Amino acid sequence: MTCETIIQFIVIMILFLTFLAATFYAMLTRNLWKESVKQTRMIMRPIVVITYDEGEIKFKYINYGNTPAFSIKIDDVTLINTEGLKFDYVFPEEHILPQSSEISIENIQKKINDNVSDTSTFDLGALIPHSAHRTFDVVIRYKNSEGEEFITEGKVGEETFDFRRIEKIS
Repeated sequence: MTCETIIQFIVIMILFLTFLAATFYAMLTRNLWKESVKQTRMIMRPIVVITYDEGEIKFKYINYGNTPAFSIKIDDVTLINTEGLKFDYVFPEEHILPQSSEISIENIQKKINDNVSDTSTFDLGALIPHSAHRTFDVVIRYKNSEGEEFITEGKVGEETFDFRRIEKIS
């Protein structure tokens, strides 16, 4: 092997190793970029929960997130589901809940079998935390400004507002 051949071989090896290092660096940078986008999206999303205000005698939605929530709806809350009788509370859909704010939930209805009617404060007694003496499963569905769907699931009851699942579903 001549000196020139050895130098060419060393140059080719250096170029190859440089290519490998650049490829590895590009992969790391791409992974960091993906994680950064993921973290930003997690921070910039609505986080909606429900609470009960004893002073105002009303349920409220609270958005703890950094962006508004849209099309907020609680799945029907079932009080009784026996043979021949189904009693649900039907919560209205709220169109928008600004970030870091709360709104009262108005016009909760009761549905007995398929008959829907308005409720009074007395009708809500079985759902109001201090008088219910039991917990209810609550599922809140909502969207962000990009139309991505989110869900908050938990239990609501006497001194219980336990939300165990808050995540993106679409």
